[in-house]
Amino acid sequence: MNAYQYILNINSPMKPLESVVLSIVTEYLTKKTFFSINDIVEYVNNRVRLNPDINRNKIEIIIKSLIKKRVIIPGTRLMKNNIAENPTRNEIFNYIKSKPSNINEIMRTLKIGSNQALWHLSCLEKFCFVRSAKLNNHRIFFPFDSNPKFDKLHYYLNKELVRTIINFMKEENKVFKITEIADGLKKNHSTIKKYLDILINLKLIRIEKLNGRNGFKFDLERYSKVINSVRGE
Repeated sequence: MNAYQYILNINSPMKPLESVVLSIVTEYLTKKTFFSINDIVEYVNNRVRLNPDINRNKIEIIIKSLIKKRVIIPGTRLMKNNIAENPTRNEIFNYIKSKPSNINEIMRTLKIGSNQALWHLSCLEKFCFVRSAKLNNHRIFFPFDSNPKFDKLHYYLNKELVRTIINFMKEENKVFKITEIADGLKKNHSTIKKYLDILINLKLIRIEKLNGRNGFKFDLERYSKVINSVRGE
């Protein structure tokens, strides 16, 4: 799904007069780089003088409504329905939909520079395609319509190593020593410890005693409930 199709899914259908005004705004922005509310109201008003169903007051109300819905934003020629015209921006949007990420992950995966990534992310956030939240001092980007309640779960359960650890522990319903997991996955002990701590914080792993020492047990029942909640089931 591209960004334009996404708009159609999350926005309610426009009223006829809104469509009329928006089409004129679109025309205006092909000629002007930036606009103020007064400029655009005046332009639209001049174009619809012969339409008995609309007047300057209605135009202003509609323009403000479109701004409130983030369909248009004063000070820029960008509009919600032309966000998809930029292939890189659309690629970033689709990547975030599939995998909530921080800017470094986006830059590395899509092979783009920081200035380019920041510009496109700023556009996507302004027009409510994505939103951001701080997790462990990192700014993470999520689809705008995802539930903030599940941000941590969305982010960490989409990490490859987290999924690898979960799959490894699901294979045997037992209490693991940390060295078993690290050796089994051929990963550094401290790296495994870092992600086990995250899974403990998410209450997907619980600590149980194993030969007098702390062991780690994957909570499959809790995991199933969490996944169903995230999916809205």
